[in-house]
Amino acid sequence: GALSPGLAWVLVAGLAAAGLTITATQFGRPTTSLYALGLALGTAYSVPPLRLKRWAVPAFAIIATVRGFLLNYGVYAAIRAALGLPFRWSPSLAFITSFVTTFAVAIAVTKDLADVEGDRAFGVETFATRLGVARVAGLGLGLLACAYAGAVGAALLHPATFFRPRLAIAAHVGLGCALAALGARLRGAAYSREGVTAFYRGVWALFYAE
Repeated sequence: GALSPGLAWVLVAGLAAAGLTITATQFGRPTTSLYALGLALGTAYSVPPLRLKRWAVPAFAIIATVRGFLLNYGVYAAIRAALGLPFRWSPSLAFITSFVTTFAVAIAVTKDLADVEGDRAFGVETFATRLGVARVAGLGLGLLACAYAGAVGAALLHPATFFRPRLAIAAHVGLGCALAALGARLRGAAYSREGVTAFYRGVWALFYAE
């Protein structure tokens, strides 16, 4: 109740317009187009009448696109535009965009695990309500394990992709072990609400560690 709906709409609309103005005047057309795409996807995700967050597949696709692709490819493109440099793909950019997009997919499919009871009660369709908590948690764990294995493989096969290949290998092996521990704790908690909440919080900690 600290923020009224009317004031919230004013803030959201004002900040959206300010963001578009900044990108259009400072970064050029390509970056502005990326920003507009992210804004459109976020609007479709949250705002009636579409509010695509109500359905599992559109929700995870939007989260993965924005948090994975746009936040890596888009920010890199914006920085080069701000420096007056042309955009250029690199192995490092390709790796981190692919890695974080995979991570974002895992976050998107596991984000509703703790809310499965309420979602079922109110008819909200998620992967957790469709497949069950254990299966969706396993899917998330599998995706993240593949991402870590891919990072180690990339560092071994294409070391020029990383600033410090040996550090990348050691870090991803360590983070993979932390992921395995998260999964073991979740199974030990019998997929309870408290266990699922701790698991999801741990996944975010791994994301920010990356």
